[in-house]
Amino acid sequence: MDAAAVYREKLDRLEAVINGKEPDRVPVTAMMSLFHAHYSGYKATETIFDFAKNKEAALKVARDFDFDSLLVLTGLEATFMSMAFMHSGPDLVPTARFMEGRYHDILKDVYTKWPGRELAEDSHPQFIGKEILKVEEYGQFTEDPSTFMNRVALPRICGALSDPGSPESIAALARYGSALAASGAAMGDLVSEFAGCGIPTFPMAFSYSPLDVLGDFLRNINNLVLDCYRHPDEVKKAAEAITPLLIESARITGAVPPEMQKALGTNVVECFFPLHLNEYLNPKLYEEFYWPYLRKVFEAVIDMGQTPYVFFEGRHDAHLETLLDLPKGKIIAVFDKTDPRKVRDVLGDHVILSSGPPNSLLIGGTPQKVDDYMKSMLDDCKEGGLLIFPGVDGGISGEAKPENVRAVIDAVKKYGTY
Repeated sequence: MDAAAVYREKLDRLEAVINGKEPDRVPVTAMMSLFHAHYSGYKATETIFDFAKNKEAALKVARDFDFDSLLVLTGLEATFMSMAFMHSGPDLVPTARFMEGRYHDILKDVYTKWPGRELAEDSHPQFIGKEILKVEEYGQFTEDPSTFMNRVALPRICGALSDPGSPESIAALARYGSALAASGAAMGDLVSEFAGCGIPTFPMAFSYSPLDVLGDFLRNINNLVLDCYRHPDEVKKAAEAITPLLIESARITGAVPPEMQKALGTNVVECFFPLHLNEYLNPKLYEEFYWPYLRKVFEAVIDMGQTPYVFFEGRHDAHLETLLDLPKGKIIAVFDKTDPRKVRDVLGDHVILSSGPPNSLLIGGTPQKVDDYMKSMLDDCKEGGLLIFPGVDGGISGEAKPENVRAVIDAVKKYGTY
């Protein structure tokens, strides 16, 4: 088949699962940050800071591995940036959603560390939490979260913006804007090249859990958990105040131009959510402080016609039943440590299940062990539709063995047909 026919076949397979149907076989959906670099003989610094090398490495993986979809992410979470621009620069929100190494060089943010800068050249970039919002500032934040993020938080987060209105700050913002445009163009080019390889890409919107915004970017996780006991009303008011902004984030980033939808050949828009605090909260705290606000965002995103694509990081076992509050078959759920069999036992096909082998197996296992793992999981979980996500704990590791990644695809073709 030519690339266009392969593209259509893979897109049909993916859309079938998202629409609650069983396709010809289970699709394999891959995400990676450094696997493509190492597979192509590059260090982390080369693909993170060089568009051409990143593209070359990504296309080599696209051609050598028969994935049904492929996402290459070289950035880290930066919802704090997109929230700051929500009202003053909404056109920047889609590209400001991630912190790239280039942006870090310009902005001097305190959250992230990068290979060749603070880390060794072939290290994975790191996100480091920090207290930005002081406990006595909850009221100021709740009154106007966007203004607080723009005028108070950003100067504390980004060294280059520490003196708002100064020539240094204005110059940094100008350079940042240029870097956003360059990264956006490079990503668009890569998506087009993937299509030429027969690999479809869904438009991707972005949102976040309200409590995770507080924990990840403002209070730090440890402080926030304590705040739930010591300052519960302030935490709830802050989460409530953030909720409309996160709904607006999904609306802005998910506004796909008709010409793009036509080029991609799909009406599906996925909305990415990474969940972090879920593992740290007992069911009482989760259902009081976390779930009510996240549920509002989920429901609004679903009402927009988008499909939440949710990473349930850590162990989500204690909170699975809350997902029955949502409409059936409307979210794609990737579970980091929760056994997919337990998900099936508790939820059946209420969510679109995405799972796969952990990176420990892809790094330290053998093709035969991968094959055994995949056969067991597919036999137990493929009924009703399933998406395979290799390296379920964060995407395919840069240290994964290529032969083990191929074994995932081979196993799906053997045991994942309907």
